[in-house]
Amino acid sequence: MSSNSLIIYFVLLLALCSTWSTAKTSTLNLTESCNVNQMYFCTLTNLSSTLRDPLLIANATAPQLSELVLRDSILPRIPRSLLAQAPALRAFFLHNCELQRLTVFDFPTGHPLHTLVLQANRISDVPEKVFVPLHELQELQLGRNMIHMVHKNAFAGLERLHYLDLQQNDIRELPATLFDELVSLEHIDLSSNSIQRIDVNTFVRNTKLQTVLLGDNSFATFESNALEHLSHLHLLDISSSNVKVLSLESVDTLLAQGGALENIVISGSAVKVHAANNLLNKLEIGDKLSVRELDLHGNRLESLDCMVGMLNLQRLDVARNQLKTLRTFESPQYLPLPNLVHLSLSTNQLQNITLETFLLLQKLTQLDLSFNNLLNLDQRLFAPLINLEKFYIEGNRLHSFDYEKFVESHEYVKEFGMFENEWEYRYMRTMVAYLKEHNIQLPGRFTSNSNGNSVGNHIDTTLNSLSTSDKAAHHRYASTASSVNDFDTLDTDMLAASSAATAMTDISGIHPYFTTRDVLTLVILLLVFLILLLQLFSILREEEYLPNCCNRLARNARTHNRRRLEEEEEDSEV
Repeated sequence: MSSNSLIIYFVLLLALCSTWSTAKTSTLNLTESCNVNQMYFCTLTNLSSTLRDPLLIANATAPQLSELVLRDSILPRIPRSLLAQAPALRAFFLHNCELQRLTVFDFPTGHPLHTLVLQANRISDVPEKVFVPLHELQELQLGRNMIHMVHKNAFAGLERLHYLDLQQNDIRELPATLFDELVSLEHIDLSSNSIQRIDVNTFVRNTKLQTVLLGDNSFATFESNALEHLSHLHLLDISSSNVKVLSLESVDTLLAQGGALENIVISGSAVKVHAANNLLNKLEIGDKLSVRELDLHGNRLESLDCMVGMLNLQRLDVARNQLKTLRTFESPQYLPLPNLVHLSLSTNQLQNITLETFLLLQKLTQLDLSFNNLLNLDQRLFAPLINLEKFYIEGNRLHSFDYEKFVESHEYVKEFGMFENEWEYRYMRTMVAYLKEHNIQLPGRFTSNSNGNSVGNHIDTTLNSLSTSDKAAHHRYASTASSVNDFDTLDTDMLAASSAATAMTDISGIHPYFTTRDVLTLVILLLVFLILLLQLFSILREEEYLPNCCNRLARNARTHNRRRLEEEEEDSEV
């Protein structure tokens, strides 16, 4: 038999086996597939059917089946006969089964299904009134499909629906009346789509909404008051979107990281606001006593006036803003935040801090003042911080700090970030030895790879050469692996290198101003350079090493001077 004949025979054999396998798996016997111990909750995998030959159900009914999961199969249509044979079914999952389309004939009329999960399939659109037969449905999940169109009456008849998941699709438009019949809706997830518009009519009848997830969309239009009528919001997520102004009545947790927010106005209460890496310059919260956490790093705040009155605030992160002072309009001497536990002021433009600033922050356990423009710090500033555990002042221009009195008056301090200042080498070495003796960790930077995974947790003095932007982007701390004993590995040469690198960092212009010493040094260098340049020019002219054009000019000048002298002599003789 030739090789071509063998190949043809083998292909035919595979086709016959495939046909036999399909014929075998297109008929499902629930009694055999779901054993006696699984008749209430059953999971089936590796089923197969086609549009022409849908999945058939044998062996009468499954009256006790309550939850059925079909996953990792090939089922381009919903097996309607299976639902008909399970009259007590309350939850039906069709996960990763290559489901292609939904029709109004897929579900038996009046079926008491409560939960329908059709995730990770290939559904491209949601037709009108497709779920009308499921009038008891309370949870519908259509996430991770290929849905690009949802018809305006797609959710007709679902007055009892509480939970709707449409995340990770390609939905671009939400018809005006799409959610109007979902009067009981409490949770909706529209994140990771391509939605273009959210206005006041989008959720106008969904007044019971508690969770609204709209993150990772590129809204062309997002009306600022589109969600203002929702008075029971527990969670709102608009992260990674280009919403500029947001108005709310109240919200327990607001997630709005990595967007274009410029203004947030919450007329009522807010417990947690995470709005990092935006363009925020204004924040208004009516019920200030309700606020517990504010993460506003990476914005454009110029003052802390909006925090005045937040007496219950526990965590405040305003790193990488534009703060030049900690004074506020209503409280110019001290920060009135008596319950604050965590405060990050890193990477701002702070230059001076008054002795009364931290007077009311007795509960503070972590204070970050790194990468500012601080020239000196009086340790008496921190005397009220009796519970301080972590303290960071690296990346400033400090020459000295009374670390001994600071340690003596703060018995709970276990981390002290002090590198990248203008310490003299001997002074820094003495400080390191003292802190080591008192078992205080000297945290280095927490570096990570491109995937965000940790690749180091050690002190690396070479990081002193980072630019300002890199310092701001990688401003993370981590304790050494085995307390400060690891610092024994730093020998004299490494400490000297650290000091030299710090000095180089200061000259490179990390700070946005020059000291008198810097100006005088620059002037002297310019004068020396000018003198050397003039001497070099004089030597080259004498040795006639200048270019021809310069020599020609010199000769013309000498000839002109000679003629002028001759003319003057002739005039004097006359």
